[in-house]
Amino acid sequence: MLAFRLIPLAALLISACQSAQQPAPDTALHGWLSDIQQQVSSRFDRAKRYAGQHCDMTIGYDAQRGYQVLRTEGDEPLCLQAWQTFGTTTTLPPPPPNAPAQFMLSFHPQ
Repeated sequence: MLAFRLIPLAALLISACQSAQQPAPDTALHGWLSDIQQQVSSRFDRAKRYAGQHCDMTIGYDAQRGYQVLRTEGDEPLCLQAWQTFGTTTTLPPPPPNAPAQFMLSFHPQ
């Protein structure tokens, strides 16, 4: 009988061990991405021209070659402007050590 009383307790303990905690958001990574997004967006020429459009830009980073636009998806005029602006922005900070090899920036001018 004692074994039947301990089964719920054992199940509770086992389930607690199996539930993985979500990692806390990395503030350095978030700040780095926000900084890049802000720097590129602030350099858009005539941003109102692209209101209502969107562009998702996949970017890679290589320590020797720096940042590279790998792919764009969305409205072509905005994507071309985002690509050009990203490529000419020379003040982009290097990624933090835990940054992914590729990341995506989304542009949605208003």
